[in-house]
Order: sequence, then C-alpha cells, then structure tokens
Amino acid sequence: MTAPPDIFLSYNREDQPVARRFAAGFEREGFSVWWDATLRSGEAYDQVTERALKTAKAVVVLWSTHSVESRWVRAEATLADRNKTLVPAMIEPCDRPIMFELTQTADLTGWDGSPTDAAWKAFVADVKRFVEARASLATGGPVPQSSALTQASAPPPAAAPPESSTLPTPAVRPTGRISICVLPFANMSKDDEQEYFADGISEDIITDLSKVAALAVISRNSAFTLKGKSIDVPQVARQLKVTHVLEGSVRKSGNRVRITAQLIDAARDSHVWAERFDRDLSDIFALQDEISLAVVKALKLTLFPEEKKAIEDRGTTNVEAYDKYLRARALRDQQGPAELRRAVQVFREALALDPDLVPAWRGLYQAHRDGVVYAAESIDEARAGMAAASARILALAPNAWWSHALRADQLADRHKWSEAEAAAGAALAAAPASETDAVRTYFGVLMSVGRIEEAIPYVERARQSDPLSLFASMVLQAGLDSSGRPAQADAEYERSKDLSGDRDIAEHFALFRALIRGDVTAAKSRVGRVMAYQTAPVAGLEDLPQMFDQPETMLARLRQAQADPHNQKAPNQYKIGVWAGWHGDLPLATVALRRAFIDLHNPRVGALWIPMLSGVRRTPAFKQLLRDLGLADYWRQTDQWGDFVRPRGDDDFEVIR
Repeated sequence: MTAPPDIFLSYNREDQPVARRFAAGFEREGFSVWWDATLRSGEAYDQVTERALKTAKAVVVLWSTHSVESRWVRAEATLADRNKTLVPAMIEPCDRPIMFELTQTADLTGWDGSPTDAAWKAFVADVKRFVEARASLATGGPVPQSSALTQASAPPPAAAPPESSTLPTPAVRPTGRISICVLPFANMSKDDEQEYFADGISEDIITDLSKVAALAVISRNSAFTLKGKSIDVPQVARQLKVTHVLEGSVRKSGNRVRITAQLIDAARDSHVWAERFDRDLSDIFALQDEISLAVVKALKLTLFPEEKKAIEDRGTTNVEAYDKYLRARALRDQQGPAELRRAVQVFREALALDPDLVPAWRGLYQAHRDGVVYAAESIDEARAGMAAASARILALAPNAWWSHALRADQLADRHKWSEAEAAAGAALAAAPASETDAVRTYFGVLMSVGRIEEAIPYVERARQSDPLSLFASMVLQAGLDSSGRPAQADAEYERSKDLSGDRDIAEHFALFRALIRGDVTAAKSRVGRVMAYQTAPVAGLEDLPQMFDQPETMLARLRQAQADPHNQKAPNQYKIGVWAGWHGDLPLATVALRRAFIDLHNPRVGALWIPMLSGVRRTPAFKQLLRDLGLADYWRQTDQWGDFVRPRGDDDFEVIR
C-alpha cells in the first residue's frame, strides 16, 4: 500500500482471526486498511509498520486479554494517542492498560462479523467521521461534526483547537464498573495523638484496594477531605460517582487494637458487609489484609493471585517501624517547616528499625522534597537527603511505579525532558488508576514542555480519581487558562470554591483571568479573596494584589522585593516575575523568572505558559531561559513542539504566543 491508509489495525497475534474479521468489515465499508497480513514478502517489517502507523488517519486498537499484555500493541496505542489518531475497540472483556482505561472505547465483544449489527454500524459511523476529520485537517478543510463516541469524554467546546473536539480523551469514568470511596476511619482511642494510626489504617486499605484491577478507588486526597464531617453516604456517592462506600473506626489501647468496618451499597444505602476485629497490635498486618480481602469478597470481585500477593505485601514485619512510619507520614502531611523537620527525624527512626522499609524511604524523600519548597533555610540539607533516599528507593524497588515516577522527577529536575517523559509514561502504565501521583507526574512533564492540549485529558483524569482535590482542580484551571479556555477555567474555579486546601494559587489565577479580559469590577471583587487566602505572600509586598491598578507603585516595590533576602524562594520570585511582566518591566520579569526556575530549581516549569506571561515570552531573555531549561533541545530532538513554539530553520525556534 503506497498511499497512507485510512485505518491501521493494531492487534495481538493470538487475535488474528478476529482482526481479519475487522479488516474485512472495514474494507467492505470502503476503507483502506493496513494490518501486518498485508505486508509483501521482503518488506522491512519495522519500517513499513512504523510508516503506516504514523500516516494512518485512524489507528483502531483491538483490546483483548492478549493485546493488553503485548508491548507492541501498547506501544502502537501510545503513539496513536500521541498523534491523536487512536480509536479503540474492546473485542473481549479485559482490563485495558491504565493509561487507556478511561479512553472512550467501543464495546464489540459480541460482534460476529455481521455488517448489520447495530454496535458495528455505530462504530463504523464513528470511524468514518474520525477518518473524514483527519483528512479534512490534512487538507485545511472544515472539520466534520464529531460523533457521540468522540464527544463523550471531550471537554466543552469553547476555544479549543478544531481537532480537539474530535478526539477521545480519558475524562469520564466507565459506567457499570464497581467503584468505592474509603472514608477516613474514625479515631475512637482516648488519646487524640492516635489519630495518625487511624489515618494510616485508612490509607493502607485504600492502597490495598487500588491493587484490584476490577475496582475503581477514589484517591486518598479526596477521601480525606471528608474526614471528621457528618456524612450522608448516598450524597457522597453521587458527588464522587462511586457505587460503594467503606467506613469504620479504630480504637488503639496499649498493645490491643479494635477495628470496625462496614461496606455500604450507595444506591440502596444498605450494608453489604460489616465486621468488628479485636487483635493484638502484633497482628495488625494480617488484620489489614483480612479487611481488604473481605471487602473484595463482599463486592463479588475476582481477585487474581498476583493481586492478593500485592495486598499482603506490607513492606515490613516490624510493627514498631510501621508505627513510626505512620507517625512520620502524618507529620509530613501537615507541610509546615517544623513538621517537615520532625517528619524527617521520625522517618529515620523507622528506617533504623527496618532499613528496607520502602514506604519510609519514599516518605523521607517526599519530606526532604517538600522542605526545598517550604523551608528554604534547609535547602542544601534537603537536597542531600533527597539524593540519599532516592538512591535507596531505586535500589530496593527499581521497577515499582513510584520508582519510575521518582526517576521522572529527577530527570525533569535536570531538564532531561525526553527521558523524563519516558519514565513518567512507565509510571503511568504501572500504577493503579487511583494513584493520581503517577498521573500528575506524566501531565506535569507534558505541561512543562508546553504540550498543554495533550496534558489536559490527564489532568481531568487525575481530577476524576481525586474529585475533591483542590490541587488537581488548580492544575486543571492553569491548563485551561494556558490553552485559551478562560470560561472553562472560571467554571472549574467556581466548582472548586467548596474544596478545602491552600487556595493561594487558585485565587491568584482567578484574579489574573479578570485582568486579562479587562474586567476591573471582577478583578476588584477577586482581590479580596486573594488577600484572604494568600498563604505565601511576597515579603514586604503582602498587599501586592491590591495594587493591580497602580503599575508604577507596584513596579517600584517589586524591584526592591526581588533582591530582598526574604524573597529568595521560588514561589516569591515567580510571583514577582508574573506581576513585573504584566506591568511591562520585562527585564525585571525575566530576571525573577530565571531566579525561580534556574537558580532555585522551581520544578513546576509548566507555570511559564500562563497567559499573564505572554508578553514576557516574546523577549530574547525568555527564549534563552527556555534554552537553558533544556526545552529547545527537547523540541528539536523529539519534533514535539508543543503549543507555544515552532521551529525556525535547522537550529532555531520562535515563541508564537
């Protein structure tokens, strides 16, 4: 086949009879189809396959129990997803790879090849519209109206680029799947300091259930926003879109622990299973296993042997080390400088008892990492601690999803973007769907390199698994802002007003949107919320947002603040850069941004693409900043130029917005 095919058919060899049925069906409908049975003798398999895969207007991936295990099919699906040509279909019941699980997928498990089958006809109609859309884009013509299949998970069609409305994205939870929210177990101990233990039990049960492929689990972050609140189970279930809720309590006294747990069918608001456990603390690991396995059994889910083994793997048999690990984790979650330093100490105490306790090494790494941001006086110590902890993590668990994510973070910190993207993709493929940290790592890399449109579906996926997370909402707002969809960003901002957490960034971005559209009235109304919620003001400029309409006064004070020793933190320098750029002092803006991202290693490089910095992005100094961040090399090497830049000649580029 010399001309680019309409359809590239991706499948596993075991499914060749079914693939033949699909190929014949598509050809009967008038499509040109490439699949490896069409290879001529003597053709170079890799070259021909890759050429057909890259040039096809649609890549139809046939998911089955065989193909989900095939690295070739996964690779072809990944490239198609990146090229926005992926149109998947399910040919037998199976759990798709994590990164494609939420992509809208046609169900053709019962199709026998009949051209009059309703499901087949609907799929063909969708593929036809998809192929026509890609052909129209290639010729510069109008894009046909997208189908129900492709619209189902796409974002609302505001100012998105033309082809985004035709592409399936991982933004909606599949219907019919059993899903659960594990509410934080109540601490019934007389000692309030035992709160950490009840929280730890809850978190570990969430982690256990996340290892069951047939079960969708709401992330820890969203579940814990409900801690201590009076819960209406049906209402919470509707809000989180789950079928079941698990709640319980923990009472710890001396060496004894009592745990009660009950599983509730949210639709019926009725108990499916309930139990009370009284054990010695030395039996805590077996007890957690028992609870998790009982929930799976009550839900009537099939548990594969490797899943049961994963649930039973606690990482340690040392109860005292585990207890210290839970204490340290609770301290780290408080995020204050003093708490982070204390967390580091307690994590080290846990590791002194069990040097191979991987979760404690992960916690120690995260406490040091957060210390770089929140406790500037200990940056050198924190970086040394991060290096030691990460080396130990990679030695103990080199193939775990969190190890891939850790590599991605380290590579991104060193501005090795291609390698960071590969490592983040490996983390995403290996992690359970509820582990939003893996999703965040992947979309964080995409946003850093300016591929915002590609990142947004993953941000939406993180928000879906973590619907009550303010952080996920704020990242989505930033992505929508940067992609030119301020109305959608404002709608998400309004949705997020009831979410708990640090609202500093969300309120600043809402103010920025009002300023960009010239709405002074809205800007004045939003200044009050910024002032009420800002948690990291620029030293000496605590009233900075109130001066948005006093550019000369603001710039004079910004110039002083930029050199202030109290402002030598990445968030402060970033805010100075944003406001200086908005009011036209482009040299000050680029100096502050360079300080934030080069000298102070701000890891959130995606923040460079917000609309408030559009003027700064046109300067030669900003272009040099992009080079020094390694982005220019990444774009040139990968030919993935993102949304803000384009190549110019063989060794240059230009910023286009």
